[in-house]
Amino acid sequence: MSTSIEFIYYLLIAIAVGALVGVEREHHKGDDMVIAGIRTFPLVSVLGFLLAYIGLNAEEVAPGVSAQYLQVLSLVGIAIVAALAVGLLYIRFSMGVPGLTTPFALVITYVAGLLVGFGLIIEAVVVAVVVTFLLVSKKRLHAYAELLDDDELIGALEFIAIAFIAYPVTLQLDLQAPYDVFNPGEPLAISNLFLIVVFVSSISFISFLLIRWQGPSRGLRFSGLLGGLVSSEATTISLSNLAKRNKGIIRTAASGILLANATMFARDLAVTIFADMSLATATLVALPLLALSGVGIALGYSMKVEKQADGHELDVRSPFAIVPALKFGIIFLIITAVVYLVNTYLGQEYIYFVALGGMVSSAAVAASVSSYVFLGELGAMEAAQIILLATAISSFTKLAYARYISKDVFNRILPGCLIMGGLSLAFALLLFAL
Repeated sequence: MSTSIEFIYYLLIAIAVGALVGVEREHHKGDDMVIAGIRTFPLVSVLGFLLAYIGLNAEEVAPGVSAQYLQVLSLVGIAIVAALAVGLLYIRFSMGVPGLTTPFALVITYVAGLLVGFGLIIEAVVVAVVVTFLLVSKKRLHAYAELLDDDELIGALEFIAIAFIAYPVTLQLDLQAPYDVFNPGEPLAISNLFLIVVFVSSISFISFLLIRWQGPSRGLRFSGLLGGLVSSEATTISLSNLAKRNKGIIRTAASGILLANATMFARDLAVTIFADMSLATATLVALPLLALSGVGIALGYSMKVEKQADGHELDVRSPFAIVPALKFGIIFLIITAVVYLVNTYLGQEYIYFVALGGMVSSAAVAASVSSYVFLGELGAMEAAQIILLATAISSFTKLAYARYISKDVFNRILPGCLIMGGLSLAFALLLFAL
């Protein structure tokens, strides 16, 4: 009885998994002729479930030699569904309906049914949800793709290819002394470097796409807010240059710089959590960094801006390419190497000089010291103090960038940057006092 109930339970899940994709295909038949929809996809999923279920219970269904034939039915099913997908593709093209999405979705739905048959329920549901999301997001994803020019798209593809090819290789490194510090699990592990660079670049790239998508319509303040997640330093320079060329947007540019500095604190917190998943460092810096981010946003949006500032775009380059990723990787590696050398040869009393790296990238400092905490090479308290010192230095450094480019922008952001930098320094001193 329990076996029958279990069979019915899995069967219903297989139907639901297929129906999820099928409903989306049926829903869009007004935009694009859909031959396979609400009935076809559940049937394909059920087919996958049944063949997998029969294969797993082959000995009970057909004891002996016949069981071996039943166990390969899943592979036969893939061939059948693949042929069905090819036939569907031919029918669509003969009717003048282009696109490979539906045939591929049909094959993946069959695989999701197989997962249900093998008892991998969560995996099957995740596959169905992801496929449905990609199908539903067709127009939005196309819009995002059109935001990138050819060079940016090629750069992103090159970065992804190199990262995902090189990362598995770095996991196999087995260098001998003195280069063993670059092996996985060591202080200067190249594999860890790749992960940090990909994570930071991913945050930056998502923000970059949002700036391209919504920036022109939402204004420079919105672009500055997201620009802090791409690179607060680059955003400061870009907005300062814009204000230098157009005196009518000085206050708006200054507001955008303050907002970029505000989101820098949030980004550094995300980097800290990723680099030290024990959360030992994040526990100490979370409240200060979130508070600083809130203060910065309040300062940025409380500033009066010019009404005629619309129409200007923030000039930031795609961070999801080899050159910008390489630059961040080199900065991160240098700072990490400095931490290693100071910690090994000079002693931890000199470790606080690492915070000077905030003049270049506070995110690299946060990633470096947090990863050392995770490896047990540095105390969480020392890392938290360094991170807050680095964000303070980064806030003050933006004043230097602005002063060099535009004195007017410098005068506007001076109080806000001093407040954020001063508070960050105060939080660091508070941790010293604990």
